[in-house]
Amino acid sequence: MNTAASAPATAPAPPCDVCEALAAQRDAARAAGRTGEVGDCERELMEHDRHGRECAP
Repeated sequence: MNTAASAPATAPAPPCDVCEALAAQRDAARAAGRTGEVGDCERELMEHDRHGRECAP
């Protein structure tokens, strides 16, 4: 009989306010054809993630 408890599954972290705002700005820029702004938002999202936050844009 196996009585070892299994580790609970962890749910992905919800997006933070910064990720949500940058993603919305990126999507609006993409829809308007502002490719430079899309790239800026992508870089900001990556930089935000590098600070150790487990966010999901």
